[in-house]
Amino acid sequence: MSRTLVVAAASYRRLRPLSISRCLSSAAPNPQHKDQEDPWWSLSSLHKKVATIIATSLPDSSRSDLHHSLSKSLNNADSHRSHSINEAIVSANARDASVQQFNRNNAEKQKEIEKKIEKEIEQRALERMELELLAVKEQLKRKEEERVRLEKEQLKKREIEQQREVAFAKWQEKVAKEQQQEKEILDKPQHTDGKQDMKADSSLQQEHHPILGPQIAHLTYKRVHLTSAKKLASLPVYEKQRAYRHDRAKEMAKDKKKTLWMGIPGVISLMEEECGRLSIIDGQHRVGMMALLSEEQRKIAEKNPKVNGATNGEQLKDEQVDLLAQLDLDNVLVEVFLPQQTRNSDNALADSKQQTQLSPDEQDDKAVIFTEINKAEPIKLLDLPGVTNKRTRDVIDYAANHFHNAYPEMFSPSQKCRAPHLNLDNLRDALFASEVIKREKIGSGGELVKWMVKKNEELKEVFMSNDGGSLDGGKKVSDNALKKASKHEFFLGLESTWLYK
Repeated sequence: MSRTLVVAAASYRRLRPLSISRCLSSAAPNPQHKDQEDPWWSLSSLHKKVATIIATSLPDSSRSDLHHSLSKSLNNADSHRSHSINEAIVSANARDASVQQFNRNNAEKQKEIEKKIEKEIEQRALERMELELLAVKEQLKRKEEERVRLEKEQLKKREIEQQREVAFAKWQEKVAKEQQQEKEILDKPQHTDGKQDMKADSSLQQEHHPILGPQIAHLTYKRVHLTSAKKLASLPVYEKQRAYRHDRAKEMAKDKKKTLWMGIPGVISLMEEECGRLSIIDGQHRVGMMALLSEEQRKIAEKNPKVNGATNGEQLKDEQVDLLAQLDLDNVLVEVFLPQQTRNSDNALADSKQQTQLSPDEQDDKAVIFTEINKAEPIKLLDLPGVTNKRTRDVIDYAANHFHNAYPEMFSPSQKCRAPHLNLDNLRDALFASEVIKREKIGSGGELVKWMVKKNEELKEVFMSNDGGSLDGGKKVSDNALKKASKHEFFLGLESTWLYK
């Protein structure tokens, strides 16, 4: 394992960074166009680099089936939907840095930033590969333990049957003695099972998962662990989750500093597949928040070596810094849901008949759990599994992300933002709810971008020609909002009727 990762890391450093291209064109190409390249800082580009390491840098003798599987999944067009929080953070930081240096037109500084980002994504890729391998190893260990347990149970059953046969053979000779022996045989398994249950409960309390840490409960449908925030940040996110928004995680980390006294409330929900692979079902932005707070803790520890063990009455002057340093990010409450096939193995035939009558999303355990968790949460309708097809979601995501990347100053992480700003998730949901794709017969993300660019030009002409920034005699737009929209030539956030015209 270590040799494989070292070879991969060495090969990664030889990869040349892609050139920066800011997506500012008014008519963006179709996302399915073969010549279209994503920005170098996007998750798709970073994943392709990691896939190149796995697929080409290692000799055949050093590549396992898991490496081939990871390479194939990372090269997939939808690989950006399954990523770790650490990978998303690196991509977001790279994007912010590239925008800043692009504005400053500093090519030399840009090269330094790209080299730094390469080292970071290399480390995050190695961390994710290591956890993937650990997860598979742990699952193999569990399956082996289950196989041994079943063998012991079968052996014990055979021994009991033999005892019963011997007792039956002696039944005609000594009826009274046989009755006594039969009673002992019937009592003995119950007594033994009781002891085994107690031992099993004790072993469960002491079980320690190599990734998730100590197990504190094992229910019929899930396990509960205490896991470090660092390990959680390296786990992949459920591919049908809503996209990770780094600016939202930063806002959450900022707000969390005001309530450090309560620790980390709630629970992070994971799903464990049959192969042992773990993925985050609910709580990805809380994991991102904890990753940011963990990095701040590290910086505090470097500046204040005695922050976690002050003696002789030493105290930090800043109370908030002291509380942040004491925030326990090594014991985060995690629930791990188990696949339905494992829980109902005795009723496999009945389950298979029932599943043939269900939709693909209803058969997907992760989709069922994700939907149930988020029914009472402010998740957008578009992000719920089964509400729309993949093609519609991809078209909307492409167009929304195009404008988010082209006009970052005009987008706000808050869903309650005011004109002229837009929120990325609100825009995606509005595009879906307005049925513009069906109404305008739009077939690709590029076509939707062209349609929105046209609407933006129409709004520009209306607002700039009307005195005072009013639209068709309606509510007047504030001078500040119109001024900022004019400065950045982005008018879609001033009103929403353009979605229905």
